Amino acid sequence: MSAQVSEESLHETSGRETEGYRAYRQQVQDSFQQWYGGNRDSWSGGGVKATVSEFILGSAPAAERGRRRRILDIGCGRGWQTARLADGLDADVVGLDLLDVWSPPAITHGSLRFHQGDFLGFAEGPMDMLVDSGCLHHQRQEDWRPWVLHGASLLREGGIWAVNIFLSPDGEITDKRLSDGRSNWWLPEDLVTGLFESCGLSLVSREVVDRNFQYEGHWLQYLTLAFRREQVES
Repeated sequence: MSAQVSEESLHETSGRETEGYRAYRQQVQDSFQQWYGGNRDSWSGGGVKATVSEFILGSAPAAERGRRRRILDIGCGRGWQTARLADGLDADVVGLDLLDVWSPPAITHGSLRFHQGDFLGFAEGPMDMLVDSGCLHHQRQEDWRPWVLHGASLLREGGIWAVNIFLSPDGEITDKRLSDGRSNWWLPEDLVTGLFESCGLSLVSREVVDRNFQYEGHWLQYLTLAFRREQVES
């Protein structure tokens, strides 16, 4: 079934620069600066990250004749996955992050470009693919829908958004907030799927990835999903 991302809905992404939004964005930036500065960014590499990246590569839309795919890697961090996307898909990839901590390896295919800034302020498009490999679950709850609507507005029709979130182990929506104020939401699959579908995207594939990590008696997992931007009805 075709879904529509209306102009009215896309306008919900405007006006996000409230005092509360700016204050929380600074908290997130400061939090990640400390983690990267202390080389505590275990999420940047390793076997779990490799599994998630393989799913993302396999979810990419086919390249259109005569041009490379354009991909936005949201919250790219070190830029290691950003480079893998460029090399593996021969794509033109933009890495976007609040911090300029990128240190990507050399690539032999595609191209890389990095931009420091906030996703809701990023306006380049249309993109063939968006990759959110762990940002949505750090956003304030009131910003989830504007986040997805904004991404939908950047995608071309038929474009793919791959998103990776902390899967709730008990089906509840829970914020495991850090002491520095950064949210870590555990999210159930039906909530995430419903959120994206309400913004004009349709689920095309999914994978649950074991994080090999136990916390509060739960063995934690990532949920990686791929959604397609459907044709906008005229």
